[in-house]
Amino acid sequence: MPIHKPEQVLLHKIPLKFVRDKVGGGGKKAVDQSLPLIPFIDFLITLVVFLIMNFSASGELLAQNASITMPSAANTESLEIAPVIAIDARVITLDGNRVADTQTLAQQTQLERIEGLVQQLEQLKRNWSILHPNDPFPGTVVMQADVGIDFRVIKKVMFSTAQAGYVNVAFAVNKIGD
Repeated sequence: MPIHKPEQVLLHKIPLKFVRDKVGGGGKKAVDQSLPLIPFIDFLITLVVFLIMNFSASGELLAQNASITMPSAANTESLEIAPVIAIDARVITLDGNRVADTQTLAQQTQLERIEGLVQQLEQLKRNWSILHPNDPFPGTVVMQADVGIDFRVIKKVMFSTAQAGYVNVAFAVNKIGD
C-alpha cells in the first residue's frame, strides 16, 4: 500500500457537496468580521452613567454606616477627604478598622486617650507626611457619630484625635433644607 499525504478523511465521502464542503474543511470563511458597535456603545454609556452617579467631587461620605443614625443640621459645609471615625452603639472604627468598644469607654468616667485610635491616626499622619512632603499637615478628621452616643465617648475620641495631632474635627451630619 502506498503512503499518502495526510488529509481530512472523516465524513469526506458524503454525497452532498455542501455538507462535504462544510464538514471536510472546504467551506469558505469570511475575511472581514463585523463588530457589533451598538451593544458596545450601550455598555460604555451604562458604565459612564454609573461612574458619574457614584463619583463625589466634594468628598461627601458615600458609605454611611447602617448602624449609625447621624444628627441633622441646616448649616453645613462640604466634607474634605480625611480619615473617618465612625462611632456606633457597639464599636468605634477608623476607616472601617475597629479600634475600641463604645460600651467600655462609656463605663469609664475618667478622660483617657484611646491607644488604638491614637496609634492608627499617628500612622496615617506619618503616611501623609511621606506622600505630601512640601505641604503642611491639615490635621482634619471626620467624625460620624450616632445621635444616641454618650458625650463622654465622643469627648474621649476627640481627646485622642488631638493627642495624635488631628485638631480639626468635622462632624458628619444629614443636611436638612437647601
